[in-house]
Amino acid sequence: MCAAQALAQELGTTSNDAIVRLAEEGVAASERRRQVERVARERREAVARVSLADAVSFPTPDELRAAMLSGRREP
Repeated sequence: MCAAQALAQELGTTSNDAIVRLAEEGVAASERRRQVERVARERREAVARVSLADAVSFPTPDELRAAMLSGRREP
C-alpha cells in the first residue's frame, strides 16, 4: 500500500483527495521554509550592517546581578 492509499484510508477519503492534501501540505511547508530563509537572510544582513562602533556593550556581571535583583521583593 502506498502512502497516498494509507492516508486515504486513514482519512476516509479517496487516494486522489489524499494526494491533493499531501501536495497542499508540501506547498505550505515550502512556503514556511522560504519565509524562514527570508527572515534569516534579513537578520544576517541587519547584523552585517552594524559596525563594532555602533554595537551596544554587554553589561558587566555586577550590572546583570543588580538588574536581576532590582525586581526582587524582600520578605
